[in-house]
Amino acid sequence: MAVVTLGSGPHFDVTKYSSSPKGSFDSNKKAFLDAWQAMCEFNGNATLIVPMGTFQVAPLTFAGPCKPGQHKFKFLGTLVAPSDWDKEHEAWIEFREVNEIVVEGGGVLDGRGANAWSLKKKNMPISIHFIKVNKGRITNLSIKDSKGFHIAIHQSDNVVIRAITITAPFDSPNTDGIHISGSSHVRITGLTIGTGDDCVSIGPGSYNITVANVHCGPGHGISIGSLGKYQDEDNVAHIKVKNCTIAGTTNGIRIKTWPGSTASEAFNITFENIKLDNVSRPIIIDQDYCPNNQCNPNAPSRVKLYDIIFKHIQGTSNTQDAVTLKCSKLVPCRDIRLIDINLKPLFSSLVHSIDSLCSNVLGLALGIQKPNPCLQH
Repeated sequence: MAVVTLGSGPHFDVTKYSSSPKGSFDSNKKAFLDAWQAMCEFNGNATLIVPMGTFQVAPLTFAGPCKPGQHKFKFLGTLVAPSDWDKEHEAWIEFREVNEIVVEGGGVLDGRGANAWSLKKKNMPISIHFIKVNKGRITNLSIKDSKGFHIAIHQSDNVVIRAITITAPFDSPNTDGIHISGSSHVRITGLTIGTGDDCVSIGPGSYNITVANVHCGPGHGISIGSLGKYQDEDNVAHIKVKNCTIAGTTNGIRIKTWPGSTASEAFNITFENIKLDNVSRPIIIDQDYCPNNQCNPNAPSRVKLYDIIFKHIQGTSNTQDAVTLKCSKLVPCRDIRLIDINLKPLFSSLVHSIDSLCSNVLGLALGIQKPNPCLQH
């Protein structure tokens, strides 16, 4: 029998649909999708269970719309992705156009990304992708070695990501922990993330995003952006990053925009109570972000940045430039506030040389300021 009914609603166990730790990638995929279809068609709360054991599974798209009710995915075992790069799929595990989806269970998702990283390609498959999801939750999982982003949230609303561990080697390319774009009311809390790219990146069209109690490192820090790479991007606003620890990263807290962009805005952004340990460039606004010379550096960014607060930021910098506010000469940064910044050099050789660099920025510095601020009123 494929369905077990408990007090919380029916449970659809993938092994009852012929999934097995000994099954092939494709046979397990079929079993998972059959179990999903049965749950999706049930009217009310229901749970799909992946029991203990290791299951290899090909790329999956769990598509809605489904009948009303909470749809819970309970990963108790380990899922293993194919090691080869699959050009046909944007994601390994995708949830599309689903309301009230919960992904949880204490299991492990292993993206097996090593072969793909060596290709150094962009747009590698995402391990978990929410697209057009309303009221989603991802909690109590371990996700490792994704080929591309570990989690991506796109065109979604009311999403919570909590108590997740995300790991990949420090030199694995484009393996962001969590990337958000075109989404609103997303809360990320209580995560440990160490990858080869941004621990969290917040892209165009993101509104009302909270990142709290995240330990980040190794990686590239916590970033707003990159912004302005594509035509007609939506604005970014109402972002809070607070109570986070960042250690051993190549950036700390960062906003990055491309030169030569079309006009957009990013505003009402707060970084607060951030502890940094052995971080390169702890505080950075970079409006000349141009990796691999993929842009015209002579064309200024048209992304307007304003109402941005860095508050209660402390820790150690392993670079001379501890605070870098490099803004656009076309649309200078405005209303930038530095409040109680206490950064120290990691190495004794930097004791007299950590500093702040500013260009095209207007704002205010209050309270403790180490290094000395370079803001203009």
